[in-house]
Amino acid sequence: MEVLAHGGRPLAPHDLWGAWNVDVLLVGGLALSAWTYARGRIRTRGASETWQARCFAGALAVVAVALVSPLDALSGVLASAHMVQHVLLLLVAAPLLALSAPGTTLLRGAPPAVRRATGRWRRRLRPLGNPAAVWALHVATIWFWHAAVPYDAALDSHVIHVTEHASFLLTGLAFWRVVLGARGAVSNGFGILLVFTMAMQSVFLSALLTFASSPWYSGYESTTAAWRLDPLADQQLAGVIMWIPAGLVYLGVALALLVRWIHATEAEPVAA
Repeated sequence: MEVLAHGGRPLAPHDLWGAWNVDVLLVGGLALSAWTYARGRIRTRGASETWQARCFAGALAVVAVALVSPLDALSGVLASAHMVQHVLLLLVAAPLLALSAPGTTLLRGAPPAVRRATGRWRRRLRPLGNPAAVWALHVATIWFWHAAVPYDAALDSHVIHVTEHASFLLTGLAFWRVVLGARGAVSNGFGILLVFTMAMQSVFLSALLTFASSPWYSGYESTTAAWRLDPLADQQLAGVIMWIPAGLVYLGVALALLVRWIHATEAEPVAA
């Protein structure tokens, strides 16, 4: 998905501001999601839903930044920008969606036919509620799309690129729903373990990217020069982005779960 500017040359800094992604399906999908959610909230408005609505709005905004703003075009010429997209989808949008728990509200705003179809699909997807299965699926998705062949294929094909981002968002949502979901799919201690092991695999992958002696991705061989980076330096920057900002998110979530665990323990009645 190398982004070309006028004259068939790769996107350069002076082209960036005009490189918005106005894909009708993407923009329309975001707008439809927002409208359906707002429609679903009309019947029930309570203080308990206010913060969830803000989380949902924030998730849509982050998805728009990642996929509609010029960042999407920049990801076609820089691995580091592509990694920013991944971090936004995996570690900002997906947790916000999980915290917003939008399923019920979206179903209230959807037509009856959609509600019936969704009910059938939810029964088929019940195995994805298993924490170990969700963790393994999310890890496999991350490693698969960062391997050289699938990554370059996503750069070359719009359809594959959309599939990549959709799989990141969906498996990320499944993972964070297990860890942060309002229904408490796992205990706080197990949630910390899941987050810690997810962070460790992320650190390992980011270290491989950062300390590689040669570029992994051929799609950026001719696109980084305009940004005063060589392909290897660009890849190493991507590894650092995956390592430090992503690591801080995992650390913050783990600490929040620990605090919640401590508070829950203190609230338990003491046996006589």
